[in-house]
Amino acid sequence: MEIVSVKKLSKTFTSGSDTVRALNSVDFSIKKGEVFGLLGPNGAGKTTLISIMCGFLTPDSGKAEMFGLDCTRESGKIRKRMNLASGFSGISDYFTAEELLYFFCMLYGLDNPKERVEKSLKLTGLEKYRKRRAADFSSGLGRRFLISKALINDPEVLLLDEPTVGLDVDSAAALRSMISELKNKGKTILLTTHNMKEAGELCDRIALIRNGSIIVCGTFSDLRKKFFPYEVLKIQSPDAEKLEKLLSKSVVRIKKTANSLKIYLKHPKDAAPLIKKIAASGIEIRSIYPVEPELEDLYTRVMRS
Repeated sequence: MEIVSVKKLSKTFTSGSDTVRALNSVDFSIKKGEVFGLLGPNGAGKTTLISIMCGFLTPDSGKAEMFGLDCTRESGKIRKRMNLASGFSGISDYFTAEELLYFFCMLYGLDNPKERVEKSLKLTGLEKYRKRRAADFSSGLGRRFLISKALINDPEVLLLDEPTVGLDVDSAAALRSMISELKNKGKTILLTTHNMKEAGELCDRIALIRNGSIIVCGTFSDLRKKFFPYEVLKIQSPDAEKLEKLLSKSVVRIKKTANSLKIYLKHPKDAAPLIKKIAASGIEIRSIYPVEPELEDLYTRVMRS
């Protein structure tokens, strides 16, 4: 069942003599209970798209719908059933986390505010920080508070605009775990991110957007078969630089780290002769094994094509 539908959506901005086409006939849909990833570089149109879905901007043409309601003409009805958390949002300097959540309950005209605040704090693990000024939170706690705020109306659809941007490894991992829990509770989530690992871990489907246009859309598995049909081998060697020179003309691509190479072959049958070539070279090899391509590999290939 589709809960979000975007059809032929276009939007341009004009500043002086400059015209920027932020969205160009964008099409996609999101199913109920799905985590849908929207990936693309800065300026690709992600935030413009979210702003239209929230009713903050009016498209030039096309339509965005949520729950079968028009995001432009019926935004008031939609906002009661959705919410937004952005990694770029600010937090009030003067109130505690608990006070701010009560304020948002009042702002949204919600009943049972005490129950809602308690549930929202529990879902995001902020119960013991309720009396702390939200503006004094660390970056990780601040992001969790913004999601807590976004959950206060128990939304069916949650829009997460780069929620882990700027976070350290542990804080980002904790936030990803929380997003997974929200998915398990049946939330429908649109996630924008620059983190390929994050998208691969959380998203059921992904769309890649560039210059305001959706380039590809589907599951990682399907997109990999279509756009990245390569065999990938990882080789660990203390002579990685020497090995790179040996293989540079025999493979599609090489990614090098300090003591290893990840090599990309056009066909699985290319692996055996390549391994023979390495063995004959006398270069020390500690391990060699096949690995699955990563979402970053697919993203790089599609975006640069």
